[in-house]
Amino acid sequence: MKRTLALALAVMFLAAVVVAGEITLDVKEHVLSNGMKILMIPKPGVPRVVCHIYFNVGSINEKPGITGIAHVHEHMMFKGTKLMGVNDVEKDAAIDRQIDAVMDQIYREKYWRTDGGDPAKIAQLQKQADKLITDEKQYIIKDDLWTYYMKNGGTGLNASTGNENTGYYVTLPSNKIELQMLMESDRMMNAVWREFYSEKDVIMEERRLSENGPGYFFGEQVNAAFYAASPYHWDVVGWMDDLKKMTKADLAEFHNKYYVPNNAVAIYVGDFDPQTLIPMAEKYFGRIPKGPDVEPIRTAEPPQYSEKRMYGEGPAPTSLQMMFHSVPAGHPDAAPLQVLGSILGSGGGGGGMRGGGGGGSMGRLAKLLVQEKQMAVNASASGRAQLYVGAFQFSASPRLDKNVQPEDLEKEIWAEIERIKKDGVTADEIQKTKNRSEANFIRSLQSTSGLAGSVGRAELRRGWRTILTDLEALKKVTNEDIKRVAAKYFVKDNSLTAIYRRKR
Repeated sequence: MKRTLALALAVMFLAAVVVAGEITLDVKEHVLSNGMKILMIPKPGVPRVVCHIYFNVGSINEKPGITGIAHVHEHMMFKGTKLMGVNDVEKDAAIDRQIDAVMDQIYREKYWRTDGGDPAKIAQLQKQADKLITDEKQYIIKDDLWTYYMKNGGTGLNASTGNENTGYYVTLPSNKIELQMLMESDRMMNAVWREFYSEKDVIMEERRLSENGPGYFFGEQVNAAFYAASPYHWDVVGWMDDLKKMTKADLAEFHNKYYVPNNAVAIYVGDFDPQTLIPMAEKYFGRIPKGPDVEPIRTAEPPQYSEKRMYGEGPAPTSLQMMFHSVPAGHPDAAPLQVLGSILGSGGGGGGMRGGGGGGSMGRLAKLLVQEKQMAVNASASGRAQLYVGAFQFSASPRLDKNVQPEDLEKEIWAEIERIKKDGVTADEIQKTKNRSEANFIRSLQSTSGLAGSVGRAELRRGWRTILTDLEALKKVTNEDIKRVAAKYFVKDNSLTAIYRRKR
């Protein structure tokens, strides 16, 4: 019987060895009947396994009224389940229902009434809620998930939320993979949103801390002005007003829509046998019912058709930003824009496989404005191709001690853009970019955690194989490609220029 099972399992997963140039990725795939994909990259050696789960949901899946909810959800997934984080689930649930009922009255009084509600009534209700929240603490076991993982050798328990995906991470001894599957499948099926209201306060405090950063509000408004229609319009943390008014029912609805097995991929990298791992995945993740199909984002960013300019002032250093709409990942123009971003921004490399550029001191822009003309304190450029949209950005800070203004840097950058449209860049710059990008890419895959992150996130976007096909596309970029994309995308009707001045 065991031999029959082993033979059957041997054909249940697809071993995909993909080769790009001299880089090989041996990823074994298995898809559960509920649509959840399991990716496995065995790396014999140290008996530990990096375990990541990614969900194809981020801030772009939100809508006005619930912005920031993907990030809130990430926090709430550490608040326990019916099995974890509680010592008496029935009593905890009963008091949680009472808290929800009182908080619902507070929300209606504060946010549904145009006059902001009756302060005395709100205070009285809040007093009731505070007492119930205090009473609930006797049933809550703090950090139960993390404690369990640590007792079993777990390290690196963490999570992250971005525009496009959410990930949950832990590294465990090889013989504890089953524990990860038990606990993560439990979180997917049985998440309980206890301490929702106090955790929202924590997240709003996170946002307030960001708001205290010099120039935060201007940066937020620049991003919102750049993306007029697409959901990249708001930051991952969300608008403060939405955080205040978000309800537990909103969270449950969001969870049930997006945190389903057919919208998730689990990836394991380390010392394990895939034929042992697959039955465990079937047992734990396979028991979760398939959810509704998740529709891609509907609203694309429309053509801008006009130049945008923004001015602001405050405590942050004086600076210039010039942003241009470009193309999403996978578009034929993405690779030339990435190479150009690397040349202008970091002098021939960097930026990973999704974007090129940055603030390297040896980039063409820094050489021109910082070293040669001594007009800027810093200068950088970067291109970023995301799932649905792309952006290319120039940034620089003027030498105020030489009476240089942001508008002076803007003229210099436009002059450099026009030179690139006419002459392109040098063959040496292109080759250095290709070499360095490939080297950075290979180095990123040497880390088990980096490998899991690259393959897992790529699988959600366009399939994990694209991390290699994108590299091949980058190798084919020519100077004519560079001139073409510069002429196509770096035009004023496709731009937003943001000038910020330090207020004296």
